[in-house]
Amino acid sequence: MKEEKFWQEGMDGKRFALCLFRKVWVILAAALIGAAAAGGIYLFTALVLGGPAQYQVLSQYRIYFDKDKYGEIEDYYNAYTWGEIMKTDQVVDFVMEALPEDITKEQVKASVSVGQMNDVKIMPLYITTGDAALSEEIAQAYVYGLGEFARSIEGLSDMQCWLVEPAVPIARAAKTGNAVGFGAVLGAILAFLALAFLYILDDSIYLEEDFRKRCDAPLLGILTRQRNKEYRQELLTNAAFLLKGAGQLCLIEVEKGKKERDSGSLEKESEGAAQDLEEVRELLAESIGDKLETSRIAWPFVEQDCEKMRQGDGVVLVLPWGYGSGRKLTHILMQLEKQQISVRGAILMDADDRYLKAYYRK
Repeated sequence: MKEEKFWQEGMDGKRFALCLFRKVWVILAAALIGAAAAGGIYLFTALVLGGPAQYQVLSQYRIYFDKDKYGEIEDYYNAYTWGEIMKTDQVVDFVMEALPEDITKEQVKASVSVGQMNDVKIMPLYITTGDAALSEEIAQAYVYGLGEFARSIEGLSDMQCWLVEPAVPIARAAKTGNAVGFGAVLGAILAFLALAFLYILDDSIYLEEDFRKRCDAPLLGILTRQRNKEYRQELLTNAAFLLKGAGQLCLIEVEKGKKERDSGSLEKESEGAAQDLEEVRELLAESIGDKLETSRIAWPFVEQDCEKMRQGDGVVLVLPWGYGSGRKLTHILMQLEKQQISVRGAILMDADDRYLKAYYRK
């Protein structure tokens, strides 16, 4: 048995892509789950935890700077500056003059904000509260208050309101699509990384190259699920040459490592294994000769089994194709090495025809 270093080798890109393609449904499922989870969390946060509905009024103001006296003073103002100024007592005191007494300064300051200013002379002002009528009332008060403020401060000559829109409700789940898309992408990425990690740890046998990394003995051939004639002929040719002169061979079936199964499943698998071994016997007899004697040896080996294998002409391993076979193979090879039993070769059973065709292009 070879020293186990196959997991340290570089990744076979084509093999990885084909194995990943067989699991693409996992990525799609993870994307759907991620999308549903992210969308649900966003909607819960926006609709349940977001509090009551908010109503917003947009106003547009034209700012007139006193350039004759103060020069290019507008360079000192931007959206952030105006946003802070709108909440100062210098402005809010004028606004309060146009509001009833039941509205407080704190309400006014909390409601006002300034949007992005593409032109330093045009200021978009937003008033946002939980009541549409209140938002409109504060917005109208700012029309009066900003005019008075502009005329009371140096550097400005006036601030005129060009537009006051009616209050509109703020969309509370406007970015649901973004949340769903983010969740889908995140879920797909996490699933891909998980599959890549499992691929690195996967010691399964999909190709002849996988077997040769674990064992010095040759892979006699591959029997596909559809019993491809070309692969069958390869097996016959290799067995005729590599097993030439053998009179007695022992067949060892390497089962996939699985969890406990019910009795019905075990009976079906036992019947399938018996059929596979009978097919292998017939193929070996066809390639070597009818005088070849074959016997089935089951793991774990007893002393009589080991003695029988040593007295014969070696063993042939019958391997299942795909996930779960590599670790069991490694263990069996170690036991055979301890017992000084020769492994003459192996046969890979029930390989996926499409997988091999995609990999080997034949």
